[in-house]
Amino acid sequence: MDETTGPRAKGRSACDLCRHRKIRCDKNQPACENCHLAGLPCTFSQPVSQHRKSTRQELADTKARVRELEAILLGLKESTKESHKRLAIPSPSRSSSPASPRPVSQTFLSYLPDTRDFDTALAAFQWHISYCGLGNAFSKQRAAFYSLVQEQTGCTFNMDEFAHEVTQYFSSQQLKSTKKVIGIKWPESALVQRCLEHFERNGLYSIFPIVDVEAMQILLNANVLDQPPNMTRAANRACLVAFAAMITHIHRHEGAFTGADPDAYLQAALTLLPEMLLEPPDIRTLEAVTILMLYIAPLGRPQAAELLLGIAVQLIYNLGANRIQTPNEIHRKDQRSQHLRALFWHCYAVDKEFSIRKSQPPLINDADCDLDLPTTYSKETSERHFYMKPLSSKELLFPSDLRFSVLKSKIFRLLYSVDSQTLPEARRLQHIRELDQELSDLKLGYPADCRPEVFATESAPEYLFHDLSMRGVNIHLEYYYCLGKIHGASNSCKILSPRSWSPLPSSAELCFEAARCSLIYIWRVRQFINQHTFWIHAQFLLTAVFSVFWYLITVPNSSTFTRDLKTLEDIAKLLAQLDKATEDGQTYPPFYLAQAFAERLVSLARHSRPRVEGT
Repeated sequence: MDETTGPRAKGRSACDLCRHRKIRCDKNQPACENCHLAGLPCTFSQPVSQHRKSTRQELADTKARVRELEAILLGLKESTKESHKRLAIPSPSRSSSPASPRPVSQTFLSYLPDTRDFDTALAAFQWHISYCGLGNAFSKQRAAFYSLVQEQTGCTFNMDEFAHEVTQYFSSQQLKSTKKVIGIKWPESALVQRCLEHFERNGLYSIFPIVDVEAMQILLNANVLDQPPNMTRAANRACLVAFAAMITHIHRHEGAFTGADPDAYLQAALTLLPEMLLEPPDIRTLEAVTILMLYIAPLGRPQAAELLLGIAVQLIYNLGANRIQTPNEIHRKDQRSQHLRALFWHCYAVDKEFSIRKSQPPLINDADCDLDLPTTYSKETSERHFYMKPLSSKELLFPSDLRFSVLKSKIFRLLYSVDSQTLPEARRLQHIRELDQELSDLKLGYPADCRPEVFATESAPEYLFHDLSMRGVNIHLEYYYCLGKIHGASNSCKILSPRSWSPLPSSAELCFEAARCSLIYIWRVRQFINQHTFWIHAQFLLTAVFSVFWYLITVPNSSTFTRDLKTLEDIAKLLAQLDKATEDGQTYPPFYLAQAFAERLVSLARHSRPRVEGT
């Protein structure tokens, strides 16, 4: 053992961290309790000798090493020759002034998707619409839909042609969309400290149990962000930086975070990802990857979030977060184990959302997991789960009800998996009834005046929506989405021939009623929809728009035709209002694309009614 790292280093009674914090060190091997909790190497440095390099020289060497690492990271995207040409990396200099151990700001890398750019937004929109009922390009599902539109409306519709037309029109109107230049910036320790205090003071762990507050405080006290990169684990730095990005992004209007640049902080955290993945994994690694995933997922291009989810799932299995470690752990006050399980549930929820959205197998197999909800998870719901009420870190709520995630897993396994497709229709109908009952029981557990149907009507009083929380909105939309997925699996919802729709099977009625209610609900909570939340709700919105349109052209003689058409028109008008250009003339392309899509479907639906009346 090296004499500078062993617990009995000559003449030293405490490790470097404990000595720095002036606290007692137990000198345990291979790491004392304080270092183990902080995830830091337990070192016993020798006193500075006269042969040691000067501090300035060490800092200058560190700066050179950081530049080398940045060049390597950029080389993952481009060839070495091109990256050197683009970066023009200068030779390390021995400046007489102290150098920062980490770069202050860089602008040559961009990892985050930015749908403020039209081309990026169009690609994101096409990805989402593929999983809203239209199917992937060249799929049988999409071809059948094109054929149905032609048969029922006498018009042709092609998604590729639509994309070309809206692109041309966007250009002809001289509308502006500018991709934001996102640099790399490292938050100061003081800012991270404010984020941590804000997080703890407001009980935000209740909604986002993403970090162990005590462990984070230890890392901050150890000045992890101000140390040279080779003095601490990359996961420790990435966790602190990603946490600062997420808190300053979600609470960007707080005065304490004025001038913060969360996107740039997240880019800084992403530069640590390669190094972090080569380290032995620990809970800080899982925290950092989970935060990166949760930050990127709502930005409109979920492919990157899916990759991060894959990493997080592997970490979950490696750290044993998928299982309750001991039979008595439920009754123990083991903060670390409970936090690990909270991270598991974050990833579980995202995994099941991707699975049911794409009708693809999940990454997390329920058979490999203990699915007991966290002991501090509030299963008895009240108004505080739907409205903006004070939060407590002692009660876990998460961004939505975790029971929806468990139900989504069952919906996929019983109705959309490859095995389920081979079941007899009678068995599938039995599964539909059972899942519908489970969803209904879940809804009935909510307070009577907080249930989805109270809000999803044109006549619901405005005061109901005044103090509604984002979590309440998510729960209501999740309910209708699950209802649609359950009954949408019935063969009655897959028959493309309109001659098979008289009378309508009850499962089909429920499926399309769920879509109607989703659109009415979205219109009623329109104050929640903005550039920062659009992609969070895009899947609910686009799926419902597509489903209502499908019903309109398939059953144009329905008694609800006029009402349903008006619902689509109201959504198109809402998107038009949201699409108003800003003062500097910039428009937000996702609003523009969604509005154009809704208006096109409204136009096609109108063509289906006269054809029925004329026959």
